[in-house]
Amino acid sequence: MKYLEKEKVGLITFHASHNLGSLAQTYALQYVLNVKLGGRVEVIDFSSANQRNMYSLFPKVESWKNIVKNFITFCTYPILRKRYNDFQKFIDDEFVKTSESFDSFEQLKELNGKFDILICGSDQIWNINCTDFDDAYFLGFDTEAKKVAYAVSLGGQNITNSANVQKYQHYLDDFDFISVRERNGQGWVSQLTDKNVEIVADPTLLVEPEKWESLVKEPDIQGDYIFFYGVPFSPETYDAVVKIGKQLSMPIIMLDARSYIYKLNFLRGIKLYKGSSPGDYFGLIKNAKLVVTTSFHGTIFSTVFRKNFWTITFRETNKDDDRVGTLLDQLGMNDRFIFLEDIDKYDLTSDVDYTNYEKNLEPLKSKSFEFLEKALS
Repeated sequence: MKYLEKEKVGLITFHASHNLGSLAQTYALQYVLNVKLGGRVEVIDFSSANQRNMYSLFPKVESWKNIVKNFITFCTYPILRKRYNDFQKFIDDEFVKTSESFDSFEQLKELNGKFDILICGSDQIWNINCTDFDDAYFLGFDTEAKKVAYAVSLGGQNITNSANVQKYQHYLDDFDFISVRERNGQGWVSQLTDKNVEIVADPTLLVEPEKWESLVKEPDIQGDYIFFYGVPFSPETYDAVVKIGKQLSMPIIMLDARSYIYKLNFLRGIKLYKGSSPGDYFGLIKNAKLVVTTSFHGTIFSTVFRKNFWTITFRETNKDDDRVGTLLDQLGMNDRFIFLEDIDKYDLTSDVDYTNYEKNLEPLKSKSFEFLEKALS
């Protein structure tokens, strides 16, 4: 059924983040709303000053660390510039954006009357401790449009402890429908509103695998390899990944040039892949012998391409951050979530059992489409 044929929908999310997970979930939700639900969706081209600075090649100098990073960037400029261009090209080519760009909460009042429905979608847009968080993602600006939150993540940050909790409570009360990605997020948001808060699937799981396959760039790599993808962690994380590579006698390939350079991973023998686009990301996952990741979306796409994978973390890492835990429980794969402190206790050669993957995923997908159909009809 085409739920959105007569409605104009605006989607606001971290679409301008030079982050592979952010781009993938934006692409996925735009695709689902347009293709699956027959919509006319525009991504609201909003990016705060903090977000632009965060992903800038040369961020503002606010500490000696920025000075060092900017110097390193200057010395490795061609590599990092290519990475920046790969991300920006995907954003410009794949997202249908509003003709106007916005960089402040106040400017978004100009959207009033332009959309029938506003959706704030997925990613950690309600993680109030994120550098690029903004009240815009709570749709707190004046608008007569219906407000829907889809698969929003709080990133393990308990919003009820915020000094601005009453403000966020006011924002939440103005929503028509609310859904989140994780159990903890559901509990925290439910404390601030009487509205029903549902747990739904990240939009990347609602897209058929064949669509992701169409974006794959086959990697130019000979032989087996381990693909490591994750947010920059402590040096111990990278040391553990190298240890896994030695144990399995395979090279480690990375995609993120920034963490490769800034974290001195070239000294550890890790190899940086020459491409850095989302297509390269999908291709490296699809063709890897093993994926090792610290990332929520790295975990998702490992399952999408039916790969052997391990999602790794430290035992003492933010215990309120249950993003990956919730996901793997839903998929019946929590045995693939392991602690780096116990790395020697695991059989890293064991295969992932995908026997019940579709069976476990189907109810989650059905519930998610039911939520969207109810919220948007």
